[in-house]
Amino acid sequence: METIVNKENLSTENSLKIIAETMERSRKTIAKNLGKPLILWGCLVAVTALVIYFLWSKTGSPVWNLLWFAMSAIGVVCNIIMDKNKEKAPKTEVSRIIGKTWMWFGIFATGFYFLIWVAALIMRYFELGNIVVANMTLVIALLMGLCGVITGVVMKMKSVVACLVVATAISVVVALICNGPAQLLVFVVLGILGLLIPGFILQNKTKQN
Repeated sequence: METIVNKENLSTENSLKIIAETMERSRKTIAKNLGKPLILWGCLVAVTALVIYFLWSKTGSPVWNLLWFAMSAIGVVCNIIMDKNKEKAPKTEVSRIIGKTWMWFGIFATGFYFLIWVAALIMRYFELGNIVVANMTLVIALLMGLCGVITGVVMKMKSVVACLVVATAISVVVALICNGPAQLLVFVVLGILGLLIPGFILQNKTKQN
């Protein structure tokens, strides 16, 4: 009887060990695959924010914010190209959480933008006013910071979490005190501190491993 119990315990321990090793390998593969996309999006976000800031400041028109949609299209195409050459990671809870987190970030950020237009149309229809007061920059900064921190926690990388916390704190302060084109500086901070630097950290971690 004792032998049977010991065998069951050993079997359970081996199973848990195999699961832990599989999860760790998955984390390393995800880190390797996640580094380059973060660098790509960090560069795109920072450069696009600077371009819009310059054009908005020169022309006085916020219509240049539509360039964000062009940036998103370019980023998606680049991601598809990069996905063809990346190492395939097994589908685990880690990859599922990270994928779903950023998917919902995109849904909430885009949805918030369109809901502002819906609110504006409702206000005009019922003659409640013509201006909708909504600090979209602040909301996106908080959403991106939260998603980035979740990613860092799941990946067990304190340096990534620290970068996102600092980036989000700076971005929130800038979003609260700045108006107009100056709010684009929020995305420069998020692009560099929140995406670009964590991407380099992940790449460096991969090379060390």
